[in-house]
Amino acid sequence: MAMGYHRARGMRPQVSPEMILERVHTNLYSIVGEAVDEVKNDEEKWSPSEMVKRIVGYIYKAAKNPDLQQKTNWQEVSTQIVATAMGSYTAACGERPWFYQLGLGHAFTSAVWELLQATGRPPVHFADVQDFVMQEFESHLDKSLLTKAMWEAIQATFSDDIVRGKVYKAVCNTYYTVLDELLEDSRPLDEARKVERFTKRWIESAMQRAWSSVENSETVLTPGNISRLFQNLIAPFGEAHEYSCIPIMFIENIGRPPRNWKFLRLTVEQLFRSWKEAAANPGPPSKRQKKATAAIFDAYNNGPEEPVDDIPLQPEPANAITAKEEVDPEPEATDFQEEIGAVKEEGGALPGEGPAGEDAEAAGHPECTSEADCIGSPTDNLVRHMLGGDAGDVYCQTCWESFLFQNKTLEGIWEDGEFAGETYRPPEQAS
Repeated sequence: MAMGYHRARGMRPQVSPEMILERVHTNLYSIVGEAVDEVKNDEEKWSPSEMVKRIVGYIYKAAKNPDLQQKTNWQEVSTQIVATAMGSYTAACGERPWFYQLGLGHAFTSAVWELLQATGRPPVHFADVQDFVMQEFESHLDKSLLTKAMWEAIQATFSDDIVRGKVYKAVCNTYYTVLDELLEDSRPLDEARKVERFTKRWIESAMQRAWSSVENSETVLTPGNISRLFQNLIAPFGEAHEYSCIPIMFIENIGRPPRNWKFLRLTVEQLFRSWKEAAANPGPPSKRQKKATAAIFDAYNNGPEEPVDDIPLQPEPANAITAKEEVDPEPEATDFQEEIGAVKEEGGALPGEGPAGEDAEAAGHPECTSEADCIGSPTDNLVRHMLGGDAGDVYCQTCWESFLFQNKTLEGIWEDGEFAGETYRPPEQAS
């Protein structure tokens, strides 16, 4: 990497703004050119020279803003250049396959350092500038990737664009608030517990907001859809991709939770139970809380009154077996990767499972919505229930066929396996 822009900070000669901008432009072409060489084979449409020209243009345009000449604080200069250039760069190149691999930290450092050579600004060490600018650049990349991941997860969960927009706003706006709350908590917690606390507060805060803004929220924000949304947020680009929307500072050493994380399901169930209890025993809630709890109360109390612990928390196909289980007020922390093995080694059983040591056949499929009442096995393929064209809950093939035996009007599509994405057809029709 060409680092010729790092010069000793001795007596600064009088340099005109035009000369400074000319150096900025020249250095950018050299540094960005070397960076592009590392990723040029990933670009199918633009030539390397076109890539360099575009990227230099975004940074140079930000650097020549006349407002920067009036700023004496070097951090403000750095922040404005990076933020302005990254806005244009992300909008134009954010979907290019090389976007998150192209290192532009040195290019931004070069532009900022040259602008700081102007007279009238207090001296600053190059290393301090470099560290600050690099962090600013990486922060913008991180936020861009998080935004992309959240959209991927939401689009994979909901089909309606208006719903997607409102859910995204709720998920995004609560993310940093919850993270800041947790970081301000000085109590010693292990990493697994921090992940659980973050996830629980994020689900509660985001879904409270979403419930108040989404039309017909009781039919859209079902326990199944909320669980599926946060499963997708845990692994937004699929199981094979290591990225997760869970903050990296919590999972860097222990890894992200598994997609079928039991704590997630228990948290969603607890959320709906708490909403119902709040509606049944109203205090002085806020307007937002009133709308959410009232809608929950209406959605789950149109039938005969039943005990809170027996509320069917997921809309089921007609005559489907309803999963009912006891839920602790506060799910206990467990190691994600050893969650099942550790519990059974102690002779216990996970919620919804039978006594330890039962045959694997009795455990059912881990992703079947029937959960404890699943009559299938982990080797079954999955079928997603379709309700008027909208995606419903997922069931293993064995459970799904048992529902069809009772109600032949049910519609579904294969969730995985050889026919993934195709309409499910009973064996007699498929043949």
